[in-house]
Amino acid sequence: MKQQEMTERTIQKLVDAGIVLFAKYGYSNTSVDQIVKEAGLSKGAFYAHFATKEDFLMKVLRDGISFYFEDLRELLTQENRDLVDDFVKFSTDMVVKTYEKGFSAVLLHSAMTCQYLPQVQQELAKQMEEWRQDLTQFIEAMRKEGLIGSPLDARTLATAAMALFNGYNMQHYIDDRIDIMGTIKVFYEMLQIRSPK
Repeated sequence: MKQQEMTERTIQKLVDAGIVLFAKYGYSNTSVDQIVKEAGLSKGAFYAHFATKEDFLMKVLRDGISFYFEDLRELLTQENRDLVDDFVKFSTDMVVKTYEKGFSAVLLHSAMTCQYLPQVQQELAKQMEEWRQDLTQFIEAMRKEGLIGSPLDARTLATAAMALFNGYNMQHYIDDRIDIMGTIKVFYEMLQIRSPK
């Protein structure tokens, strides 16, 4: 195995362990020792890639939901596409994966913790803005194809989508009778999706 592959595998093991532990205990109550134990690695492996636990959290935040936006960006470059069906499919997949992997809980914990960690707050704000821009671009593409009936501008709709995602997740953690998939249904209605012409 090449060194680059070993490095990537090590980092992925650490990130996966971090998501599990941060989701369960939060950032403040999770130690580097717990992370490396969960990952089956040494403390040296952790510090070979991350200067601090805070740097590590920023990596977890960057990687946690990036797959969704990579999928949306790729979809916009395809010729034969169904923006509505793919948007619903990708969004459903994102909600399921982020919840099952624990990233939704990590995001909620991080939002509460970031007031004490300025670097994490900046990273989270940067990530949120990147997510908003990607969603805005996708919603604008849907509008150009005449698929959206909502009079709200694309950036406002993207912000509302993010608020729905976070709000449904928070409510679900408080009361699991709240269906996290409700976020997709509500956003779909908010966009006032029209059938393709």
